[in-house]
Amino acid sequence: MPDIVYTITGNITKDQLTQAFSAAGVTTTMNATGMTTLTLTPGTNAAGTSAISTASLSTVGLFFARNLSTVETAAVSFGQLSAGAMVPTVSLLGGEAAVGRLAAGSYACQSNLTGTK
Repeated sequence: MPDIVYTITGNITKDQLTQAFSAAGVTTTMNATGMTTLTLTPGTNAAGTSAISTASLSTVGLFFARNLSTVETAAVSFGQLSAGAMVPTVSLLGGEAAVGRLAAGSYACQSNLTGTK
């Protein structure tokens, strides 16, 4: 039985191009449950990379991330830490959100604009 059922809908519009996509009733089954919430203000360089702690979770699973900035060009990137350096895998512009499943590992985030959350 799925633990989480969610719907993703997106509309992309630029000039004369309009594209829509939808994934309805996507299900996720996890053997272990737990939740952690974080609001981070990542730095803009390697020294300001913010670690994302998953220490309180017995296993990692589904994630929901959102860039809370109202500045459209403010990007927040996040990804796994490798030898202490972040390897960006997802980049969200102001207001964008993402849903996915985490692999085991350590995570971090970084921004291109000071004060972005």
